[in-house]
Amino acid sequence: MAARDRYSVGVKCPKCGLEGTLHLSEDDHPYMSNPHRTVDRVDGDFQASAARGVDVDVVCGKCGEHFTH
Repeated sequence: MAARDRYSVGVKCPKCGLEGTLHLSEDDHPYMSNPHRTVDRVDGDFQASAARGVDVDVVCGKCGEHFTH
C-alpha cells in the first residue's frame, strides 16, 4: 500500500485576488498512474474538491469564480 504525501499550496482567485491555502494529500508512489489527490482542509473563503484524482476544482466564496488548481 502506498504512503500518503501531505502538503499545502497557496491559492489565489484569478478574478478578485482573494488568497487562501489548500491542504492536500495524495498517494506517494512513483509507479502509480493516479495519485488519488484529496483535499484535507481549506484555509480561506474557498470551496475545493479533488476532481479526476489529479486536478483540484476551486470556487471562490467572495466572487463565485470557478478555477482549477
